[in-house]
Amino acid sequence: MADTGGLGTSVASDCEVMIACTTLKSEIEHVMQTKGVQRRVVWLEHQLHNVPTQLTAALQEALDEVRDADRVLLGYGNCGNAIQGLVAGDYELIVPRIDDCISIMLGSQHYRERYGRENRAFYLTDGWVGEGHTITSEYEDAIRDYGEEEADDVMQMMYAHYETMTYLDTGLYDIKALMADTRKLCEVIEVRQVVEPALFGYVEALVCGPWPDNLFVHVSPHGCVPADPFNQPGSVREG
Repeated sequence: MADTGGLGTSVASDCEVMIACTTLKSEIEHVMQTKGVQRRVVWLEHQLHNVPTQLTAALQEALDEVRDADRVLLGYGNCGNAIQGLVAGDYELIVPRIDDCISIMLGSQHYRERYGRENRAFYLTDGWVGEGHTITSEYEDAIRDYGEEEADDVMQMMYAHYETMTYLDTGLYDIKALMADTRKLCEVIEVRQVVEPALFGYVEALVCGPWPDNLFVHVSPHGCVPADPFNQPGSVREG
């Protein structure tokens, strides 16, 4: 379930560990490389999001396995309340003060919510398509189970609320290729293809510190992740 591969021990501190979702792997590793930061990372599979209780259990297991660390950095948002109640070990736990990975990549939960309302957006990146159960795998499964015509009807019904397929452009993957690969699906569910630039500010703040209170929740050793801080989400966007 967990991959403890990564880039070794932090240059800044031998006592910092990161636990993160594989959907952010490219972005986190990019920031580590460009900023010259190295630390041990425990990667958890994206498909754990499909069952929040499984995500909570996997995160707690990963936290419980951390040894000899002064600080653990969590590469997750609130993720449907899956991180609330997690218990830190003999270390400080630092969590982004934001709802999910989409908001992390857009730099602001309020911006994502406003953009989502105005564009009725379904978000996609290369990392999310390549990880676990996604809209593309749903369509493939539906074709296999029901045939293409009925699968099209099912997908149209499931995604009738959306008007755009919004691709977050991180600059780390071939966005034109992804748009081409998903064009037929967009035609089926009758949404426009839109590109929105991603921001690395939140990922940089997580990887590099110093983890200000307006962007991160600080949990003391043996403390629990509370719910209240997520009512005031952080933002790295100006204005």
